[in-house]
Amino acid sequence: MSEGKSYICRDCAKYSLLESKCQECNSPRILKLDDLLSLKIAHIDCDAFYASVEKSQNPHLINKPVIVGGGQRGVVTTCCYIARIKGIKSAMPIFKAKKLCPEAIIIPPRMSLYKHISNLIFKKFYQLTPSVETIAFDEAYLDFSGTYQLFKKTPAELLVKLAIEIEKELKITVSIGLSENKFLSKLASSFSKPKGFTVIRNAEKSEFLKNLHIKNIPGIGPKFQKKLEKNSIVKIEDIVNQKPEVLLSKFGKYGLTIWNLAKGIDERKVEALSVRKSISKETTFETDVSDLKILKKTLWILAEDVSEILKNKNILAKSLTIKLKRHNFKIITNTQTFKEPTILAEDLYQVAISLLKKRLELIPFRLVGISTSKFSFEKQETFTNFNSNSKLRKIERTEYAMDKIRQKFGKQIIKKGRALN
Repeated sequence: MSEGKSYICRDCAKYSLLESKCQECNSPRILKLDDLLSLKIAHIDCDAFYASVEKSQNPHLINKPVIVGGGQRGVVTTCCYIARIKGIKSAMPIFKAKKLCPEAIIIPPRMSLYKHISNLIFKKFYQLTPSVETIAFDEAYLDFSGTYQLFKKTPAELLVKLAIEIEKELKITVSIGLSENKFLSKLASSFSKPKGFTVIRNAEKSEFLKNLHIKNIPGIGPKFQKKLEKNSIVKIEDIVNQKPEVLLSKFGKYGLTIWNLAKGIDERKVEALSVRKSISKETTFETDVSDLKILKKTLWILAEDVSEILKNKNILAKSLTIKLKRHNFKIITNTQTFKEPTILAEDLYQVAISLLKKRLELIPFRLVGISTSKFSFEKQETFTNFNSNSKLRKIERTEYAMDKIRQKFGKQIIKKGRALN
């Protein structure tokens, strides 16, 4: 944190000595930075993500009520905040949503687009910390332990600039909660949406929590809520006032869990990708497949999907396993270790094809899949170690160029011939 600067503007990221407004842009959205170095756990939630992505792609939708949904189930997947004001909620039948808001614009979900934008957002997360726990396309926990030594900025400062960057580049807003643990940070992010930034400090957590309804504690659903209410437990403060042994006798181990959470205690760690043992993708065919061309095309698409994940996390794989399920549901696997750890789709594909050819006598297959493991988390300037082989360097540069184009224009804008019919 810059010396003598006690506040930071959430709209322009400039430091200020005033609490009332930004001295640079006059914004009243000011965050106090005092004592925030010790708060290292953040929860980030994109605001009305699918609807926001649609608006980012079509400026004509900006000030209109947008519903993403429909399809076979005929329900609302999500909706923007303008539509929410009308009473529309997720999982609501579309016909009911139309009655509440006849002027709403209904858009079928485009999951590939949302995944693409999500990947861009998560890539920014990983630029700040390797400790990112994915909850959904639009939601994650971040652990900023140790990042001050690298950036010389508090987690709060990094998060303010992150939110501004995401909104400026992707036209997506996020709500952020910052505190000492996962429970408090997730709770904080749910306040002041959209574009919220709520901090729960250690000294104020008891006051913050006490008057909140018990439903704010994760795991307390409608049925358990009724049980608690029968015991005159309605607010979080009511849980704190109970003896832990009483809660244990009445509600089992979860009674102790909610007592700890009610006191703002949560020992859960942010589970980053490093705890994962593998990254895999697979495809099940509608009918058993014997055609080698189809199998090769499918493996290439899977290789690109796995490679995309590896690149977004900036990790390399040392091993690849191919999975084949036969017509009789018997599963066959084969594994090969790379001479050098890799992140390239081309490398994954070539090994997968080599392993497939060893098992072609077992066709037809009803499922094919690839899985990478034995990860290396070393930082890389390029996707692989510098290859002396000019052909390998050309493959790497070509793939890197394709990825750049896709990041800018979308995944479907450019494909290799082997991905086409």
